[in-house]
Amino acid sequence: MATINTSYKNAKAHGTPAFEVMDEYVDSNLVAGAEPAIQAASRILLGDSLTLPQFAVVGLSGGKLVLATYNATLANAIQPIGVLAHAATSGAANTTVYGEVLLTGNFNAGKDDAGSDSPLVWDASFDTLAKKTTWAGVVGKPHLQFRSRLA
Repeated sequence: MATINTSYKNAKAHGTPAFEVMDEYVDSNLVAGAEPAIQAASRILLGDSLTLPQFAVVGLSGGKLVLATYNATLANAIQPIGVLAHAATSGAANTTVYGEVLLTGNFNAGKDDAGSDSPLVWDASFDTLAKKTTWAGVVGKPHLQFRSRLA
């Protein structure tokens, strides 16, 4: 194994040393307010052959957890029921992998249509801030709210 010496004087010759590479921190807030409070996560069976990231906005389809989708016709939409607390991956015909879902809380949908300043992961069908914050699918669920933290 070769020994490669680096210093601040010749770092460009050998690349940036690992100890100088820093994580990039982005200002983002999961919650938009304290009320309603976030309660303990509930375990819900994950849909088949899915990979969902942490903080995905999820709903139920066929009794299994999937990414929530927007549709102007409420009957054709997958309504948001909560936010996934941890990333989860399932296989085909899943019967064993569960997602931990936060069913209550006042979550930050971002400050613009792109969801800037929010770590929530939405389906592409939620393409505007208005769809994320005023959608009829959350009406009737007063303990689950999505709103702009800056509103």
